[in-house]
Amino acid sequence: MRTRRIRRIRLRRVILGVAFVFIAALVIWTSIDSILAADNKPAARPAATPTATSAATSDTNADTETPKITGVKNVTVFIGDRVSYKTGVTVKDNHDTNIALVVDTSGVNLKKVGVYNIAYMAKDAAGNVAHAEATVTVKVKPASPLNEDELNQLADTVLAKIVTEDMTEVDKLWAIFKWTKYNIGYIDSSSHTDWRKGALQGFKQGTGDCFVFYATARMLMERSGFETQTVIRDKGRKTKHFWSLVKVEDVWYHFDTTPTIKKNTTFLLTDAELALFNKQFKNYYLFDKTKHPATPTKPLKERSKYLK
Repeated sequence: MRTRRIRRIRLRRVILGVAFVFIAALVIWTSIDSILAADNKPAARPAATPTATSAATSDTNADTETPKITGVKNVTVFIGDRVSYKTGVTVKDNHDTNIALVVDTSGVNLKKVGVYNIAYMAKDAAGNVAHAEATVTVKVKPASPLNEDELNQLADTVLAKIVTEDMTEVDKLWAIFKWTKYNIGYIDSSSHTDWRKGALQGFKQGTGDCFVFYATARMLMERSGFETQTVIRDKGRKTKHFWSLVKVEDVWYHFDTTPTIKKNTTFLLTDAELALFNKQFKNYYLFDKTKHPATPTKPLKERSKYLK
């Protein structure tokens, strides 16, 4: 009896062992089959690489016209002067706006007498390139005294070319404004001690800073019979600025021939117009109003034909 029981127990153990081996073999085989199937599965293809889109447009590709550089002038300076090469120079293009202007002044030595070349370059989006050239003449600053007869003669010579008797007061002032603004090149240097010397520099040298522009215009206005006052920005900014008040038809207007970003907008301005200018160009025309007469509240109608 006992022998039969032992045999049954042994038989169960054998059956269980065989079953375990069979199940283990089945699991191993299934795993191997999965691995092989995964290895044989085609690999996923990567997404296509984005193609760079050209920034050029059809209009840009069709643009063959070069930009136009205007306002480039030869300038004469004294040893030690500083030159603002881009003042008064503009770049216009038939297609693009805000084209960068590059000025090559690498060959200029403002500490040595000589004539030096400068080069201007502007390039639009289509690759059209414009070039312009000018010279900088560096001289030794003379130490000669002011000759008032010479100064008066220089002013009268200019006036004889630009002013006629049949002109109105506004016409005469416009002629003086235009001649001074476009016949003097801007450099950031002059002596502010004597306005007559500044005017002489404007007539003879043809270059200078705001003081020279103011002084030259003042000389021409006063030789034409106009009454003027000197206005100075002496606060609100690190540097001073000079311009005039001129009496037109018994009232006063501001008159500034120094080159600005906006052309011709500084011709016979009211106090209110100067205030608007100050908002756009912070404190550019900040001055002590208690020292000067007030202008009319409305702009002068006669000047409108000259503003562009």
